[in-house]
Amino acid sequence: MGLRVSIVVCAYNAGDDLRECLESLAAQEHREIEIIVVDDASADATLDCARQFRAPTDVEMIVLSNETNLGVAGSRNVGIRRSRGDIVAFTDADCIAAPNWISELVKGYGLSKANAVGGSIADRPTSRYWERVDQSSNFVAGTEGAVSYIQGCNMSFDRRALTALPFNDEIRYGYEEALLCDQLTAAGLSIYYRPQAVVFHKHRRTFSALCRQKYLRGLSSIWYRKKQKMFPLLKRHLVLLLAFGSLPLMMISGAFLLVSLSFFLVFLVSLLWDEFQFRRKSFKDILVTLPGTIIIEMVHGAGSVAGLIKFRVLRQPSRRPSPGS
Repeated sequence: MGLRVSIVVCAYNAGDDLRECLESLAAQEHREIEIIVVDDASADATLDCARQFRAPTDVEMIVLSNETNLGVAGSRNVGIRRSRGDIVAFTDADCIAAPNWISELVKGYGLSKANAVGGSIADRPTSRYWERVDQSSNFVAGTEGAVSYIQGCNMSFDRRALTALPFNDEIRYGYEEALLCDQLTAAGLSIYYRPQAVVFHKHRRTFSALCRQKYLRGLSSIWYRKKQKMFPLLKRHLVLLLAFGSLPLMMISGAFLLVSLSFFLVFLVSLLWDEFQFRRKSFKDILVTLPGTIIIEMVHGAGSVAGLIKFRVLRQPSRRPSPGS
């Protein structure tokens, strides 16, 4: 018998997307799997959708429901505790897995003797502007091999590694996978990137939804950086803050306008550098989506500033850990 894989899907208000995700998981070529759906106290039909789904195969499926909202990390820990696989894989409710997704992840363990294997995230075809803006956000590496980080919607771990190092669930907004990957590498364990293991990700469809996601990611980035004793702010957001901070000084001297524009130019170049490095968009798409990319990155930066105030200045706790974590 081969390796048994537990697939954990955490879902919050994902009633519109969950069924398509589950259908793709039930159709995996690797048959020694169990699917575990963790509904994170959704206010829509997510839980009903999960309970009503019946795969036309022999795939085992478990549906769990949190009494209160625990966030992604807390929900993942709930799924881990119920899982029985040799490997625990994770994807999101708004993702669709390629039929060979699990088989390629499993191959990654055989090729590398790694403790964690992650795959690539492909973009669903779309004509919506804000989805196109966000298309460069899911990037791990350019080639297969050892990495220090894998993306939350396409990652897997050896059960023993997860038992020793569960997700930190102090915050609901993200970066818990980055913290876990850091802890794995610090413990001398290895992470492998297998781009042949593909999931297709649905980006946020509206401006408001994307703004909320990026703002919260900015907030949680400060929590993560504080945990890891890193410089408090992303360099790009520091440059952006200096650009805006220089503007009021124009009342003292007009030269500060030039200073502000210089900082903003550095910020813009860093955005363009990422777009070309990620290779997720054509040159035309980069130009078309650049105004939206700038706006969204500013929202991300605003979340970081809010995180600085919350976690560094006021020193507020993120939240109490969930019971049993």
